Amino acid sequence: MADLSKDPPGNEGRDRTLRPVPLLFRVTGAVLGLQLLLGGLLTFGFISAEVHIINGFILFILAVATMVAWLVSKPSFRPMKVISVVIVILILLQIVLGFATLNTGSQMIAFAHFATALAIFGATLLGTFTAMRWSQLSGTGKGNGSAVDTMGRQGA
Repeated sequence: MADLSKDPPGNEGRDRTLRPVPLLFRVTGAVLGLQLLLGGLLTFGFISAEVHIINGFILFILAVATMVAWLVSKPSFRPMKVISVVIVILILLQIVLGFATLNTGSQMIAFAHFATALAIFGATLLGTFTAMRWSQLSGTGKGNGSAVDTMGRQGA
């Protein structure tokens, strides 16, 4: 069995502080994918609204946890902070639109709910891949947690 407490070959001394944060984005993305599938199943009457609502609140909790993790993470990476805050705001809007759709049955509100879902999906994909890239770049410093930009220059 491999010793998981040691760095893999070639990664000795890499900063481990950001590893859980990109993982949170991946988990949030997976729950979001499930939420999109559940939305389709709900639209065509295969499931009840409760399943979609429960998963939506789980997604919201994960998004808030991801946002908090990025807001307090060191080293700081402003684009990820902005993306995570935008995702939480969009999910709050999504919750309001979802309940409004259930209460009114309006096709226009349902369309806005769907469009917001696509915006959340896009922002989550952007966040996931940006977090993965940031994690790779921040780990290439010489063990001091400093970031290296895309040109390979040492940052502060």
